[in-house]
Amino acid sequence: MLADFLPMDSLLPGLSAALDLHPLFVHFPVAFWLAAAGLLPLAMLRDDERLAHAGRLVLWLGTGAAALTVLTGYLAADRMGHDAPGHDLVHVHRNFMLGATATAAVASALAWKVRERRGPAATALLVVVLGLAAVTSLGADRGAHLVFGYGMGVADAPVDDHGAGHDHGGHSH
Repeated sequence: MLADFLPMDSLLPGLSAALDLHPLFVHFPVAFWLAAAGLLPLAMLRDDERLAHAGRLVLWLGTGAAALTVLTGYLAADRMGHDAPGHDLVHVHRNFMLGATATAAVASALAWKVRERRGPAATALLVVVLGLAAVTSLGADRGAHLVFGYGMGVADAPVDDHGAGHDHGGHSH
């Protein structure tokens, strides 16, 4: 095992403390798909093939990254159980992100086929990618609500009260 040779707790303490691997992957499809939603319209406006190529590339990278993200999301949800607070929101988040992944697959296929930067096919690709950005944003927001609203995926750890009353550069607790 890798842990026998590398002291993971000291080398990667944040990863060692993670309850699951889903947070490692979630940002890639979101960032890549939103970048595509910015690059492809700009490529169309400027009639710039380099921007169009970059937009297609990040779209495809995001779609590929979504495969691992979906897998780790299912594993995280399975680990969580059905009686956890916010569990119903997990289903809403999952449905948005599965919809985004399906939309990304359609957009990726269109981007493979459509090479012109203007015209009806390019406009259809743009509409699908902008829809992808909207669905992705809604799903990512629900994921953020799970983490920040319900503490989903965050280990229950006692609060370290090491600094009560201690001065931190003019800001005291």
